[in-house]
Amino acid sequence: MSAQPIERPLTAEETQRRGHMAALAVAEHIVAVSPVVPTDVNISCSEFAIDRPTIEVHFYNSATAVQALAEVLGGTAATRPHRESDPRPYTEANVVVSGVPVKAWSLAAPEAAQDAAVAA
Repeated sequence: MSAQPIERPLTAEETQRRGHMAALAVAEHIVAVSPVVPTDVNISCSEFAIDRPTIEVHFYNSATAVQALAEVLGGTAATRPHRESDPRPYTEANVVVSGVPVKAWSLAAPEAAQDAAVAA
């Protein structure tokens, strides 16, 4: 006769906690390997998606930083106008690191966009 451990299902709170911990580990890795130190790193593990943590990494006014991080993480970055009413360049990369979706992004500062328009 052998004893079999009884596994109980995780509570929603524990699932959310594990999601945060997984995202924190990925965020730590991103900060460690990023060629440029991010301006902000935000982790979300919402109550409506407790098993799907996400990370946003923001670089102030630095499309090249987004591109460099995307390359390090095995992804690619794309640049487009921010929106119709705001044509500043917006650069974004989306990758998955250890099962956690990561969005890295940057929006050109107003002065940088004006300088680029004048130079063109």
